[in-house]
Amino acid sequence: MSESEILDLALRLWPQARENGVIDDPTDLDRLLTAQNQPGAPNHDCGQRYTFACFAPDAEPSFTLATGESAEGDDARFIAHLLVTRTLLAVGLAIDERVSGAMADAYAYSWTATGGDYRQSPLALAASLWLIALDPASNSDQPIQIDWSSACFDDSERWDPEYKLFSHYDIRERALNWAIYVSGAPGRIEGVSVWTVVEPLLRMENDWRTAQTLGQLSEVAGSGSEQAPAAAMLERNRVANLLRAHLASGMA
Repeated sequence: MSESEILDLALRLWPQARENGVIDDPTDLDRLLTAQNQPGAPNHDCGQRYTFACFAPDAEPSFTLATGESAEGDDARFIAHLLVTRTLLAVGLAIDERVSGAMADAYAYSWTATGGDYRQSPLALAASLWLIALDPASNSDQPIQIDWSSACFDDSERWDPEYKLFSHYDIRERALNWAIYVSGAPGRIEGVSVWTVVEPLLRMENDWRTAQTLGQLSEVAGSGSEQAPAAAMLERNRVANLLRAHLASGMA
């Protein structure tokens, strides 16, 4: 549980949305959508319209994921936006402009920075992988409708003013390159469970990059070096079982 009703709702709905693609009461999704473009949402003050406000503007946000990692401050605000967005995507709401806009805003802040330094925490980037896994157009050259006119993107050291056109495929490529990079050395995702990176990758198209990344992460995870509270270890074990089944099916 967190101190945010919106985030707690998104997290409560997530297992059913993830496993079944539907939830029992769709009006719960309307409750999530009411949090969009409200004070306290990430980058709301500089003009982003589609991010979700899970915490009040004057709050000091913090929460812990089911897999045991903790987030605080502005990082927590952005990750909470990602968690709400993934729940909405999982039930098929990418067709809704509010959700496609939330995904575009998340992509812009996760994967479009220039120079290969995405300037997000490893936990935020790992959470953002879910959006790519659930994006129905992730393998297409369809342009992403990012509102670059927002004052949020005025930092020319972070964003290239001459490079503003990104497709869904471009974002997927950058994310997979990051996943391969971090799978080579666990220290590159310090504070993030390997299993948090693994699960969304299992939902992506199985090409050589996902296969290589999952193979390397399985070796890291096989070391048994992770520790967390029992509830978090049970959640990680759920993903471990999924990975074992995936790797076994590839050898069949």
